[in-house]
Formats: sequence, C-alpha cells, structure tokens
Amino acid sequence: MKWKTATIMSIILYFLVYICSNITNGAINVDLPIFKTYMPVWVIFWSLVFGIIYIRGLPDNELAEGLVLGVYFIIISMILDIFKSTFISHIPFTEYVCKIAYIYLFYPIITTSLGYMASFEVQL
Repeated sequence: MKWKTATIMSIILYFLVYICSNITNGAINVDLPIFKTYMPVWVIFWSLVFGIIYIRGLPDNELAEGLVLGVYFIIISMILDIFKSTFISHIPFTEYVCKIAYIYLFYPIITTSLGYMASFEVQL
C-alpha cells in the first residue's frame, strides 16, 4: 500500500465530504427525511472518485488493497472527527458514533468492490 498517497487522499476525502455536506445542507431547507441524506451521498461519491484514482494505478492484488484503503479511510476520518468534535464542536462520543461514524462503513464496501471489479479481465 502506498501509505503517503493514501494518507493524503484520506485527508482530502474527509474535507471534501465535510465541505460538500455543509454546502448542500444549507441549500435546501426542508424538513423532509429524504433531504437529510447529504453526507452519505457525498461519502459514496468521493470514495468512488478516490477509490478509482487509487486502485487504477495498482498492478495487482486490487481486492486486498481496496479493503485496506477503505479501512484506512475510516481510521483517518474518525481521527479527524474526534479531533474536530473534541476541540471545535464538543460532541459526545456516543452521539458521534450514532449519528456520523456508521456512515463511514461505506468506505470499505465501495473500495473493496472497486478492487474486486478491477481484478476482472474485460475485453470489449
């Protein structure tokens, strides 16, 4: 695994999800449950983008690399969230896990799926 690249991508991924979620949450001010899905949508979108960029450059073993990358995305995101919640927003850890952290499970699902699909030999 390219740890330096994965770390940089994880940090950029975290801030892109955070910024995009905040922008879109203010765009539509409706109290409907369907409009409260911005963060998962941005997590899925940006993890697809960064997962494709990372996995495309791998010569082999894409499935395992995708799983490790997804877990690494979770670890970095949780570290940054804990830092942010401790020093900036003061959210209790249990509330954080119930409302935000479970969404990060999309990371290994998506990156592992991308690694699995990258291992196919496709001829068009």
